[in-house]
Amino acid sequence: MPDACVFNFQRCSIKLNDMGDRTRQQGIKNMMTQLLAEFAIELHVERWTSDETAIVRVSRRGHGGTYWMAWLPHATLSEVARLDQDDRLHPLLVLGPHISSRTAVALRDAHIDYVDYAGNAHLEFGSVLINIQGRRRPPAVPSVRTADANLFSAKRMQVIFALLAWPDIATTPVRSIANAAGTSVGITQSTLDLMREADYLIERSLQNRDELLDLWTAAFRGSLLPKIVRASYAGTTGTWSPPPGYLVSGESAVELIRQPQTLTIYVENFDIVDAVNSGWRKSDKPNIQIRQKFWEEPLWAVPQNQQGTFIASAVPPLLVYADLIASKEPRQLEIAATLRREQLV
Repeated sequence: MPDACVFNFQRCSIKLNDMGDRTRQQGIKNMMTQLLAEFAIELHVERWTSDETAIVRVSRRGHGGTYWMAWLPHATLSEVARLDQDDRLHPLLVLGPHISSRTAVALRDAHIDYVDYAGNAHLEFGSVLINIQGRRRPPAVPSVRTADANLFSAKRMQVIFALLAWPDIATTPVRSIANAAGTSVGITQSTLDLMREADYLIERSLQNRDELLDLWTAAFRGSLLPKIVRASYAGTTGTWSPPPGYLVSGESAVELIRQPQTLTIYVENFDIVDAVNSGWRKSDKPNIQIRQKFWEEPLWAVPQNQQGTFIASAVPPLLVYADLIASKEPRQLEIAATLRREQLV
């Protein structure tokens, strides 16, 4: 698929018409994923019902819903009316290049949700309500020159992580940021450039942190996490204490959780002997996750164990929060919501 179809929403509808079914479906999915990421909403396609319609699952901070999504190159009321109602067992979600204010009002009145390329949207599922009106042009998005220029690719996620975890690092040389992020100087510099284009960096100051944090967390499970998974086990964790170099994340990193049921570990060099000595075993239902430690905390960084919230061997709070969200478990999502509400992330 042409790279422009991932981010250039204005030209993408023309290109989609020339694509095969599979490529068109991937293009639609990429566009919808990018559009929903602005609202920290994750998208999962359960199945395609045609080359331009699909059953999709959306979720935001533990609240989810299922839609019958339809991509319409001309999202008008007449086009919506022509959709085959027999195929629809779920609420309708319309995606199109442009949805006029008149059409938007009619869709809302008919309890039909929608998103257009400018970011106008009405989404209502669970306790989530998104209602954006009046946008006349696409929001600022990273300009794409190559397929690797996705701001939320795995390596770029590491750079953003360093900036979110230690905002003052934005004032240091690029090489220092790269060392903290575990990335090359080239990737680090291009990520900083993309962040400036998207107004997340102005000169050497991080901007719109809350918005960037939401987008990073939403992308974490599908982008960075698969790249850093190393092993998983089942075993008891109550008496386990981290050896030197082992850092804890997820619910086991939060002090107020007395009997955590899962253990997430980040380590630079994992030794399987440690798993054997701890009595951990391979299982189809693991509760212990081993992940690659990819960052290097700056020497000048202030300890982040705020108000005794996190254990001494915890990873940075941002990663604790992301792992809690990625678990999709109601109990852990509640903990994550508490951390965010109390501004501990």
